[in-house]
Amino acid sequence: MGRPRVHDDATAETLLAVASDLLYAEGMESLSVRRVADAAGTSHRAVYALFGSKRGLLDALAAFGYDDLAGRVSRLEATSDPAADLVRAGTVAFRRFASSRPALFRLAFEEISPEAVEQPRVAHAALASYRALAAWFTRLREAGLVHPARTDADCIFAFHATCHGLAASERAAKPPPEGPGFWRVTGPSVFDAVWTDTLASVVRGFALPPEPTAGAG
Repeated sequence: MGRPRVHDDATAETLLAVASDLLYAEGMESLSVRRVADAAGTSHRAVYALFGSKRGLLDALAAFGYDDLAGRVSRLEATSDPAADLVRAGTVAFRRFASSRPALFRLAFEEISPEAVEQPRVAHAALASYRALAAWFTRLREAGLVHPARTDADCIFAFHATCHGLAASERAAKPPPEGPGFWRVTGPSVFDAVWTDTLASVVRGFALPPEPTAGAG
């Protein structure tokens, strides 16, 4: 009988959960291999055995973030209004992910390394988050609310980019230490309306023909 694996998937999930909590509470500077291992009640060798390096741990955290977002998007309950459902994928799922895990949001969408994107685990998790959003977009197209000249990929990119920009701007509006304190005239109630109105406008625009590109004709 072979020796049992000491550092298994359960250990990896514990390390990722602990690292995510440290990232949220104390920022990127808190994520040393030894600090994460100590907080998880395991050895620093476990981190190296499971992730190879600190960079490997960060890349796995990015995948952890994609999985988190995919779960939030997938768990939304469908209604009879596919346009409103797609908007909620942004206002409820994406916004809550970005606001509750801001450092993980930045790591997954702003600080991800090119090498990480090539790793199967990270690529699979990122694709899962894309497919979770695409499922809501498919309902929109099936309802006849997407112009035939518009591709799914372009529309989903536009929707995601809008969510990303809104999340980054909302974070920038927070006072120190959470953010730099831009947009001081705004508040939570303002952002509630901005998210909903902006995403609803984007979704309505998918039904219109694309604007001709510069120089076309």
